[in-house]
Amino acid sequence: MACNVTASLGVARAPVATAAATRAAAPSFAGAKVSLTSVASRAGAPVAAAPLRAVRGARAAARRSSTRVMAAAGGMNCLIVNTKGGGHAFIGLYLARALMAKGHKVTLMNDGDEAKLSSKGCYAQYPALAGEGATVCWGNPTDPSTYPAGDFDVVYDNNGKDIDTCKPLIDTYKGKVQHYVFVSSAGMLKASDVTPNLTEDDPRNEKAHYFVEEYLKDEGLPYTVMRPHYIYGEHTVKDCEQWFMDRILRDRPVPIPAPGTQLTSISHVEDVAEMLALVPGCEAAKGEIFQLCGDKAITFDGLVQCIAEAAGKTPKIVHYDHAAAGLAKGEGIPFRTGHFFSSNGKAHVKLGFKGKHTFSGDVKDRIASYIASGRLDKDVDFSADDKIIANA
Repeated sequence: MACNVTASLGVARAPVATAAATRAAAPSFAGAKVSLTSVASRAGAPVAAAPLRAVRGARAAARRSSTRVMAAAGGMNCLIVNTKGGGHAFIGLYLARALMAKGHKVTLMNDGDEAKLSSKGCYAQYPALAGEGATVCWGNPTDPSTYPAGDFDVVYDNNGKDIDTCKPLIDTYKGKVQHYVFVSSAGMLKASDVTPNLTEDDPRNEKAHYFVEEYLKDEGLPYTVMRPHYIYGEHTVKDCEQWFMDRILRDRPVPIPAPGTQLTSISHVEDVAEMLALVPGCEAAKGEIFQLCGDKAITFDGLVQCIAEAAGKTPKIVHYDHAAAGLAKGEGIPFRTGHFFSSNGKAHVKLGFKGKHTFSGDVKDRIASYIASGRLDKDVDFSADDKIIANA
């Protein structure tokens, strides 16, 4: 059964308390204040006459749903431990907002040096996030003495990439939380040219995230594992669509690994956050792994064509043999060069997830954001491109 309580059961949310009342009632931590948002549920419509078995099934479903509604109505206390860099960095910001929109209380602890990071990308949005009601602080995920005080119902680990990094957080909250959510990576799965559509049960590379997933199982935590693919959207600190725009908006050729029809999953960060935010109170999510991606995959050539069309440009694609190009690490397209895509069907069924974004629907907004950032006026190093194109 899907656990999308708000969508399926019509949960209504009461207005946020006044600013004065919120300040008086909310505890402060690291300069941030928490605003408490209550959620009230509307009474359901009467059950129509039906065969006895159907009625019993409906009543049982109603009892299960009622439990989830009460959890949402009271709100859960959620801790997000967020990474200091990489493609997952802005998940914490959007997840915090998605959880608060569902009536949950949020504390976000970010790894890293606040002085060095606080002016960059998603981290620069933290003062606004605190003003919206979250508690924001900085700490070291490997040092429990830096964790925020208090008890939490749900912990999200959006930081760890190996067991040494993740174990202190897991051990600290083992037996103390209702749900533990680990943001893993779809990149841990072994690619296959025969069956390229990655699934939750595909063989994994036995390194890094693999050992964290296994530890969660072995320790008996009420865990859920989410494996994101590539993520795009505002406030990222790692290139995704920007790499393509660097070239297309400057009327430069775009070097694409041949044949260009490789499928990849890219997802808007709001959809990623929404899927993660559906976990609290969802018993069906416990002990499960989900591929965290958008509803549709897109080809490399399709990305170029989509951006070019939205920008009013003529795409210039140069296909090349990536294996023979002699590129250094980090040079070339910022994606894996083969197929890298999944289905999110399991999340639709078990979580009630419904994605709102498509890249084609978002591309004009992403171009506008790129231009507004001033990046089009900055110098970009195209030396790797020139090397590729010269030998293509």
